[in-house]
Amino acid sequence: MRITLVVDNLARNGFQQEHGLSILVESGKDAVLFDTGQTGGVLRDNLERVSVNPDSISAIVLSHGHYDHTGGLRQAMGLALNAKCYAHPFCFNAKYAKADGELRYTGIPPNATVSKKVVVYNKTPVGILHGVVISGEIPIRKPVDIAQSRFVVEGDSGLKPDDFVDEQCLIVRGNSGVAVLLGCAHRGVENNLLAAMEIAGTEHIKLVVGGLHLGHADDERLKAVADFLAAADIETIACCHCTGDQAIRYLENRLQSRIIQAQAGDSWTI
Repeated sequence: MRITLVVDNLARNGFQQEHGLSILVESGKDAVLFDTGQTGGVLRDNLERVSVNPDSISAIVLSHGHYDHTGGLRQAMGLALNAKCYAHPFCFNAKYAKADGELRYTGIPPNATVSKKVVVYNKTPVGILHGVVISGEIPIRKPVDIAQSRFVVEGDSGLKPDDFVDEQCLIVRGNSGVAVLLGCAHRGVENNLLAAMEIAGTEHIKLVVGGLHLGHADDERLKAVADFLAAADIETIACCHCTGDQAIRYLENRLQSRIIQAQAGDSWTI
């Protein structure tokens, strides 16, 4: 299995960058795209850079319904004509962020939505390729302050705090071990990884790639995450997107070489 960070806030030479996330998983002649970045243009150009055949992409998985993970969805589906889109049923609900007393739309952009005919909805784990599984809903086992956050979502009776029930991670099993791909870990990196370990049937994780959502974390939250990761049996944690520079430096000090700052263009084989 080859895992490539296709879209990220940072990028290697030759790759474009944007505030967004997309990760490609290649298994033989088949491929899965986890999230689609914020714009289709960056996704398209970076996919060309890694020389992937769009026809090999049989599934596009959405980690949750925020614009920086879904903005390239329509363009991705236009490139991968044989692909199905996998998402939680609430992924397409309107989402907003509060800032200075105002609401800013943060959901899937209207120009990125696709026909419901190509969407497969799931709430529980689903295998989409041999060795590749979508987690389904992430149980809250470790306390995370979600409801009091600045994020809200459209519910049956109006706006309500977003508990990110639509969030999912991706579990990839290769020849050398298990990798876990995270979108933003809004439900907590701990809860995402615990769900992944349960699904994979192992506590040993070779690689974690994705956003840890620690950009606004206070010292208490950073310590809690660092304590969890330090005790966990994880070889490499490739932080990107919404992890935050301060959080990455903190985790590097605690976990040393187990932490790396990933950029678009980085690739791993498991």
